[in-house]
Amino acid sequence: MVGVSRLLAAGALIGGLLLMSTPASSFERHSEADPDTIPVGAGEFEVENVPRGPVTVYTYRPAAATSNSPIWVVMHGTRRQEYRHLSFDYYDTWRPLAERYGAILLVPEFTSEKWPGAWRYNQGNVLSQKNYAPKPWRQTAFFVVEEAFRIAAAKLGSSQRKFSIFGHGAGSQFVQRYVLHSGCRMIHRAVSANPGWYMLPDHEYRYPYGLRDASVSESKVRGAFACNYTLLLGTADINFGGLRDEPEVAAQGKTRFDRGHYFFDRSRAVAARMGAPFAWNVIEVRGVGHDSERMSPPAAAVLAGQHGS
Repeated sequence: MVGVSRLLAAGALIGGLLLMSTPASSFERHSEADPDTIPVGAGEFEVENVPRGPVTVYTYRPAAATSNSPIWVVMHGTRRQEYRHLSFDYYDTWRPLAERYGAILLVPEFTSEKWPGAWRYNQGNVLSQKNYAPKPWRQTAFFVVEEAFRIAAAKLGSSQRKFSIFGHGAGSQFVQRYVLHSGCRMIHRAVSANPGWYMLPDHEYRYPYGLRDASVSESKVRGAFACNYTLLLGTADINFGGLRDEPEVAAQGKTRFDRGHYFFDRSRAVAARMGAPFAWNVIEVRGVGHDSERMSPPAAAVLAGQHGS
């Protein structure tokens, strides 16, 4: 049922404290003994058939995982220099969550060296920045995620035909746009936590602020609205310093929290005008700001279909 669910601040705090017990860096690079499998515990593989160069995907496989286990993709945030390995931070946060829920974890690393700027990462690299010409799907960042899932499923002998995906900050913008650009064709569940701004699902604004010139068909928008997509908003995410403030973005609201509700309400209204089923949900996490670690436990519960209400 579409609506606003509220998670107790105490629950988010407990989740945050639990994750603080995770070692500062639990991932260790290693040479995989059998490149045709995903090992129990930590692992990695490359998505190689990518025009911008190979993308490393870090994996975690619980010992109890089976061929029926869900596959989760976690998208990292904006500080993407190769030497920082921000993906490790997200890996360390999500490893115990994957273990708890019995999910296979995939964390792709989109470095700024290969995917510079928001246009190529957050926004998916779907159009030419010069003339807005659509790019072939295999040149997009979205293709990399789909290919990572296909490779992982093959290595695991998985029965899964769809994956679930989470992103925070820049990663959440990636997820929001991927839902619309793909029509949700390969997504089981999707969660965007605390995006800074949105691509609105109508044609009032030109891409990247809206769908005008975005080459997103009506059928894909309808598919997106039918997606099991959750917008996760921290009630304390109200610091607007450093947020984009172009007129098209300012119209969405002043803070991330405000913009999230604006996007959700507008999307629901667009779906109603189209006569399209609308399966999205918005959940407020009380007392949490722009904090990926504290937003992750409630997000994992959503991906597992176990969130509170």
